[in-house]
Amino acid sequence: MNASVTEIRNALRCPRVFALGRLRGRQVAFPLGASALGSAFHRIVEAFARAVDGPPPQVLDLAPGCATEAIEAALSRWILELGARELETDPGYASMPAEVDDLAEALRQLAAYLAARIAKGDEPPRRAIAALVAEAEVGLETTVELDGGEVAVVTGRIDALYAPRDARAEVVEYKLTHDSNEELDRAQVALYRFLLSRSRDLDAVPVILRFNPGLTITQLARETADALVAGRLVPLLGRMSAWVERPGSAPATDRTDLCPACPVRAECREVYAEHLTSRDDPPSNAARPRPAPQGGLRPAAMPEPMAPRRERRDEEGREEAEGLRSKIVGILRQQGVGSPHAKPPVVGARIIQVEVSVAAGSIGRIDRAAKDVVHRLAAEDGVTAAYEKKGGLRFFRAERRRPRTVVLSDLIADRADWLRERPGRFVIGEAVDGEVVCGDLSDPSSCHLLVGGATGSGKSVLLRSIVTSLAHFHPPSAVRFTLIDPKRVSFGRLAVGLAAHLSGPVCHDVAETLPVLEGLVEQMEDRYRILEEEAVQSVVELEEVRQGRERIPLEVVVVDEFQDLVASKETREPFIALVRRLGAKARAAGIHLVLATQRPTRDSVPGSIKANLPGKIALKTASGLESRIILDQAGAESLLGKGDLLADLGSWPVRGQAPIA
Repeated sequence: MNASVTEIRNALRCPRVFALGRLRGRQVAFPLGASALGSAFHRIVEAFARAVDGPPPQVLDLAPGCATEAIEAALSRWILELGARELETDPGYASMPAEVDDLAEALRQLAAYLAARIAKGDEPPRRAIAALVAEAEVGLETTVELDGGEVAVVTGRIDALYAPRDARAEVVEYKLTHDSNEELDRAQVALYRFLLSRSRDLDAVPVILRFNPGLTITQLARETADALVAGRLVPLLGRMSAWVERPGSAPATDRTDLCPACPVRAECREVYAEHLTSRDDPPSNAARPRPAPQGGLRPAAMPEPMAPRRERRDEEGREEAEGLRSKIVGILRQQGVGSPHAKPPVVGARIIQVEVSVAAGSIGRIDRAAKDVVHRLAAEDGVTAAYEKKGGLRFFRAERRRPRTVVLSDLIADRADWLRERPGRFVIGEAVDGEVVCGDLSDPSSCHLLVGGATGSGKSVLLRSIVTSLAHFHPPSAVRFTLIDPKRVSFGRLAVGLAAHLSGPVCHDVAETLPVLEGLVEQMEDRYRILEEEAVQSVVELEEVRQGRERIPLEVVVVDEFQDLVASKETREPFIALVRRLGAKARAAGIHLVLATQRPTRDSVPGSIKANLPGKIALKTASGLESRIILDQAGAESLLGKGDLLADLGSWPVRGQAPIA
């Protein structure tokens, strides 16, 4: 039997995916965990590896012993130039600005990693990099003896082979996906070590470099990798051989999240006739439906916009915060502020907040010294800080050196009971003080949302998190989505995972969008007739009256980059008219709008739209004017990007960090 490393990875993920791929005569490409620009990253890095063998560009003509920062800057320019050439080959990249930003950041992280390694030596950087990055896209093949005397031929192609002069060779895998695939990635790189050992007699250390977009390095002990191959992967090859002969014998996966996104789901139903709950039953992997209480869904009071979360350990952040607090108090004393006092700092995922006061005298002394505090923190410690006033309170807010990642699943777990109680509740992120920022579509202050943020601000990630949290505990009979994506990349994998919750295919242009919105207006009017017949004021009240009978699901319309839909004179007025009508009347009918834009201007966000979207979420904007268009006040232009946000759900803007789904 012949098998590729990718097929073995598929068989680890789901034996039936491998077996059905063999039945179809071609390898199955599984979408779950894929990166939109992963292939582009690999092509760029391969071009870089080929280039290091030739004359390097002048940017790398540096002397031995030069600073790591200089090497990093030179490598970044070189690799990003190769990236620009790759992006120029396909105009489609222009429609993926956020993904391209993440790709560029991953390339910069790779440059920083390589610079740190070659700066340790005493030879010129041009020679050091050529020695370190020995090969790329290396094809390998070896034979493996299986039980019963059968022989399997295993083939694979490694991303890179590093050959540091002062250490063992390394077989390197580049990944642009999240660490939910860590187990598969470890098996893959362990198998590549095995192939190198058998075909080249090379004892290489397995290494995974994960850019998401920050760099995470995973190095497997050689003994661990070898035990994984011998104890799990070689026996798996024997079973794979049996599945090729008898596809019907392949067992089902134990990964219940895979079936809704499986590319061979239809064939799986035909070949494996037995009922498989995770495969055959809606909802999709993003939903965890729970039975409603007796008598239907109970109404629940809307909590405060921020709901308390469980305490999480963050020793590194607390240590940094205490150091910052002491530094601020010390500078204030030096500036003549008598007896300055700072409360215990608030440690957020990206921000540290220190509230200061004086024991006696005027608070104005702190105001006068604040600018010097900010300047000295930047000059002496490299800390970016800002000074803020709220009535009689005074705060310093500083960006953390090492941010803590906020994960959507943690926030959902913290607010599970509240989210499960009624459809329409969602998670936005984590506030600076660690509380969970939540919203409810049944609340007039957050029934429709306007989301704005520049390229790279994390807008698409936020939209996916909102949708996922809305669907997580509720089946398609309770909440459904209409996704409109002019960029064509924002909802790709999400749409696959939420297929059962979608009211129709994802819309990509105006020709598809306007009829869908017109249909929603008609649906709104039909629902109002039902509400009138039942003598209730909203679909929430209707659930109580019907008590378990056929329910009316919430309809949530999510539009990413809606400015593309108002750019043309022919479509601008019809689109605005439909949005205005839905925004004004649709809440009680259970139809809700989430509109997002990366260029919030007065033309793209006219007052007639803004007035009917009460919930406002601003990520980093290009200017204070754009911040005012979203929030009616400046401030978003000073956010940090990558999910740092201000959310106004009816009271005042709350600063938070959007989670990674």
